[in-house]
Amino acid sequence: PYVTVDKIHESTPHTGSKTLISTIVDGHRHEWEPFNKEHDGHFSTSNNLYKNILGNKICFEVINHDLELAFRYCWVTSGIYGFARQCELENLGQRALSVELVDGLLNILPAGTPRFAQTNVSTLVDAYKWSELDEKTGLGLFALYSGITDRAEPCESLRATTVFCLGLQGQKVLLSSKQLGRFRRGMPLTQESHKRGIRGAYLVNVSLDLAPQACQRWQLVADVEQSQTQVVKLRRQLADPAEVAAAITRSVDNGSDKLARIMARGDAFQVTAEENVSAHHYANVLFNILRGGTFDNQYQVLSGDFRKTVAMFNRNVYQRHATLLDSLPEQLCYTQLFSTIREQNDPQLERLTCEYLPITFGRRHGDPSRPWNQFSIKLKDDRGNYMLSYQGNWRDIFQNWEALLFSYPEFIENVIAKFVNASTVDGYNPYRITKEGIDWEVEDLDDPWSYIGYWGDHQIIYLLKLLGLSRQFHPQRLGSLLHQSAFSYANVPYRIKSFDSLLANAKSTVEYDQKLAERIEQRVDYLGADGKLLQDANGEVYQVNLLEKLLVTLLCKLGNLVIDAGIWLNTQRPEWNDANNALVGQGLSMVTLYYMRRYISFLQQLLANESGSISLSREVDLWLTETAAALSKVRPQLQSGPASARQKYQLLAALGQAASRYRETVYKQESFSGKAPQPLDQIRHMLEDALAVIDHSIQCNLREDGLYHAYNLLHIKPEAVEIGNLYPMLEGQVAALSSGAIEPARAVEVLEALFESEIFRADQDSFMLYPDRQLPGFLEKNRIPEEDVKAIPLLRRLLEQGDDHIV
Repeated sequence: PYVTVDKIHESTPHTGSKTLISTIVDGHRHEWEPFNKEHDGHFSTSNNLYKNILGNKICFEVINHDLELAFRYCWVTSGIYGFARQCELENLGQRALSVELVDGLLNILPAGTPRFAQTNVSTLVDAYKWSELDEKTGLGLFALYSGITDRAEPCESLRATTVFCLGLQGQKVLLSSKQLGRFRRGMPLTQESHKRGIRGAYLVNVSLDLAPQACQRWQLVADVEQSQTQVVKLRRQLADPAEVAAAITRSVDNGSDKLARIMARGDAFQVTAEENVSAHHYANVLFNILRGGTFDNQYQVLSGDFRKTVAMFNRNVYQRHATLLDSLPEQLCYTQLFSTIREQNDPQLERLTCEYLPITFGRRHGDPSRPWNQFSIKLKDDRGNYMLSYQGNWRDIFQNWEALLFSYPEFIENVIAKFVNASTVDGYNPYRITKEGIDWEVEDLDDPWSYIGYWGDHQIIYLLKLLGLSRQFHPQRLGSLLHQSAFSYANVPYRIKSFDSLLANAKSTVEYDQKLAERIEQRVDYLGADGKLLQDANGEVYQVNLLEKLLVTLLCKLGNLVIDAGIWLNTQRPEWNDANNALVGQGLSMVTLYYMRRYISFLQQLLANESGSISLSREVDLWLTETAAALSKVRPQLQSGPASARQKYQLLAALGQAASRYRETVYKQESFSGKAPQPLDQIRHMLEDALAVIDHSIQCNLREDGLYHAYNLLHIKPEAVEIGNLYPMLEGQVAALSSGAIEPARAVEVLEALFESEIFRADQDSFMLYPDRQLPGFLEKNRIPEEDVKAIPLLRRLLEQGDDHIV
């Protein structure tokens, strides 16, 4: 069952692999249960865990030094037969042993078990369980006798989980754990051919004679969601166990070969003098690809997948070009495809082509310790046909793609397009991205993990890293994209409140526009995934140039700038680490500000050789102009030292009101009113002023211990902003060191200070994200000094009256 990691550990006694061994040594009967922690200390044992470098085989081994026995089992996978648990029992001694063995799997989940039902009403699920054994072949079938429903309707369950055993002779098969107690008491077991209403198991019971140094091998093979047709086919195959075993070996080897080829496409294999370094690099690439995927076949594109993608995103565009799309060769190089598409002179089709990514083998980031995570690697559709697919949280997938792009630099601009095409008019990104488009959260009041808002941490540095790759591999391409209207805006139905509302309550700042969400859903129904993007007056996706997208990303951060303190976290989500949830609304991110310095420097270099003007949406043009004016006004004041509380407020108000007016206008229009030329010189001046303000802020965030502040606290007063400091954090030092604002000698001092700080763990020779601080105990929290209570008449009077509702 798919459960969180704590329950996985707790379920060890009753779920998964189970082995019981009984043998007689020197006239005494010994009971041994390998890997049963409750039996630790009964014997002298050594445990080992192995994984092959390829990463698709894991082996558990335990050596019993007293009994001179070694038991090991390895998990491998077969694309045809499912999961194979390959077992060995080895006699390490010089005497023959007679062994009574029970081995197999407990708590086998039937096919079709609803996850919600298994998680919340598992006892009810048990009542539906039906386990049966084909005694001729030893094939175990685990199914629900009917579908689990409370409706007055027929609901059959016609798929099964299957398990069979190869390699043993004369074994009995148990379909439950009911007889394990009998085995432990030395009593004989009887085969079970049918069980219902209880949790299923597949356990084999057999007697073995092991000569000195001899080894007995067998395997249990399990698969899921098997139809009746597939079960009948498997049952026929099991009439020849030797051929099935050989077929499993071939299938496992074939899967390993396919995995190796996938990894080779990601440049995972190295040959160096240090084998451990090569293995470590391979593991890094494997985990990166498993999260972000990899390109299917170098730069080759399956025209069928491209055609389906266009139709899925925009039916109108597909219909306009159906003849062309149908005439494409079955497979062609991406550059050839792009040239063909560009000849059609359709900006909408070109946009879809520019962001097309033929990626496979990826899954959404996540692990079982987090209850909201659900993910899978989809390689085939419901009919078994090969398919391309990817999915990921926005905060994660682009860092995976960044690494992948070193192997596929021709797709760099496609990933940049995918990134910016889904940023919103107010400068943020949605929660999730998949091959089917973007997705955002909808708040469910009954789900404590459900919430809406924007994370801001990924935007600046992740985008900057992609832009840097483009300049590194293709120095001229970004320059041409700056002026090309080939990029879109995501139309996420979130509405950030006005600046005054943010000041009033910075923890409740984003509203869900239900009516807009319904209109978007209607657009998706008739148009496709492009219905989630901002439309123009003609119902087409509104498109702008790359520079506008880059500027909006920057402007939204500047709209929340508190000089000398950081970027205000006021979109209901934290940055970098979910442990920072408490900073939402009152936190200021210097981490983002450090990265903004790099981002602005990059934009300055990008625009260095540009002249004249550039077309921007009118509302963006006005937002930029007002932001530039606010920065220009404050810059001369920087010469007099740190900004005062009033100066901080004045700049925040000027920048925040400009952003607020922009949002209000665009939200109301649900689009832009047209485009206007913006002189590039004015953009350059704005960048210069922003850089000066940021440099001043970085200088003011040097701590007395030689480190840099990562986050600060915001205290809003009437016409003033006061700042509090937090403890040092590792990400703050990383961001500061890479900002470009710190001289080499100062950088060395930061590194030396890091080793002297509480962030450094000498026992691990590594760094923690945050110091391991001494926190107050339970009775030390929630305490108010007596003099503070007495200073407030209302509290004093309530206490005198014996009213303890407040204090």
